[in-house]
Amino acid sequence: MNSAMTRRLRFLIAFGPTQEPLDPVRYISNNSTGVMGWYLIAAAKARRHKVTAIECPVDARTAQDLEKKLAALLPRHDVLIMAAAVCDVRPASFSSAKIKKDRLKSISLVKNPDILAGLARKKKKGQVFIGFGLESEKLLQNGLKKLKAKRLELIVLQKVTKKETPFGKKPIGAVLLDKRGKARKFGSITKERLARLLVKSAEKQFVSGTAF
Repeated sequence: MNSAMTRRLRFLIAFGPTQEPLDPVRYISNNSTGVMGWYLIAAAKARRHKVTAIECPVDARTAQDLEKKLAALLPRHDVLIMAAAVCDVRPASFSSAKIKKDRLKSISLVKNPDILAGLARKKKKGQVFIGFGLESEKLLQNGLKKLKAKRLELIVLQKVTKKETPFGKKPIGAVLLDKRGKARKFGSITKERLARLLVKSAEKQFVSGTAF
């Protein structure tokens, strides 16, 4: 850690895919692998920060589980990095018995809570929030809306299309967008390097009030 940043911060890192059960066998989820989270944990620890990690679905299976855990832990942390891939919807009801396949022609869904937006209402002065966003179009425009709505200091924007996905260990294209609207674009960056940049960006918030 350099001389400009001597304070050890308390990082709260959520990562991995949530799962929304339909019955004891089936659930709704997504393609997140959780790789980014492990790199974030390693990067924060390498800078001698304290880390509390929530791995989905191991530590918090559903969006509602994750929301409760984060709300309880957030007051004791300086930085929240929300790398979890939260399912936007969940089945309207859970069947305690396996649903027969001939009854699976349609599933009724309800919206999950917007976790970051909810946590933003409880955000304390000085806390730093970093989030992630996947977009198929209007990357910067949609990313800026998310950043403002969720009171983020920084958002990592990634494009997802039929041919381009950010999942797994491979290098990705990414845009870092801060609360001033300033962007740093990477045509290809490893998740390991991206994790180091995000940890350092969080540190800079406590020194200069800017991410980069």
